[in-house]
Amino acid sequence: MAKEIDISNVQSYLKALHCHLRWDLIEILKEGPKSSDEIFTELTDPNFHQSEKNEQCENQCTHENLKKHSLYYHLRELEKVGIIELDAYKPSEENRAPEKVWRLNYDKLIIKFRD
Repeated sequence: MAKEIDISNVQSYLKALHCHLRWDLIEILKEGPKSSDEIFTELTDPNFHQSEKNEQCENQCTHENLKKHSLYYHLRELEKVGIIELDAYKPSEENRAPEKVWRLNYDKLIIKFRD
């Protein structure tokens, strides 16, 4: 599914996509729905190919120091603009709360500059 946005909405998408770690989240979810734990495991794997860091992150969004609560923050930022969405809840082990399973919501994002 494609999402078309007009120029007045671009800023919120740029804010959600400014961080290289969020692009890595999108890259992981291109393969299909994944749980928060699966995403965390993949991002923190030393063999994971990371996207280029940008100046705006000021090295705050690093894979090496990624904590679960930081991952949830980045997932929520992508969810706010609808790039990803909750797909399901996965039962967790050890009587913990169910784990969220995420999926990409769009195949493409189109910016409409004029009507």
